[in-house]
Amino acid sequence: MEKGVEISFQLKDDKEGVRTVEALADLTGLEVSDQLQVHWNVFLVTLEDKKFFKVLYSGGKVTKLHPHNEKLIRDTFDRLAHLDYDQLMLKYAKAKKSHEFKPIEIKKVTEEYDLWQDNFWAYF
Repeated sequence: MEKGVEISFQLKDDKEGVRTVEALADLTGLEVSDQLQVHWNVFLVTLEDKKFFKVLYSGGKVTKLHPHNEKLIRDTFDRLAHLDYDQLMLKYAKAKKSHEFKPIEIKKVTEEYDLWQDNFWAYF
């Protein structure tokens, strides 16, 4: 029940990409945490020859029973993701001055395709 909201996206695994991921994850978490008391983790996922980031927001009010909260998180993330890099970093710097952020540890994980979990197999 407490799966949470998973947001996947692809950026370069360089300094600017990592800073962008940290800013998006923290700012989204900060904006919605007053209402939802969320926690978040960031992952750099390797899937065969592809790499992408996943941010997982979890908490007691972030479940399938609360679809409006999932929409709030996704909409907030999407709004922030549409800022250009300089605007995002300026907003993040201001937020860091007024709030205490714990440094995000981006965990590296490897995934494999699992055809048995593919929706295709649900039809049989």
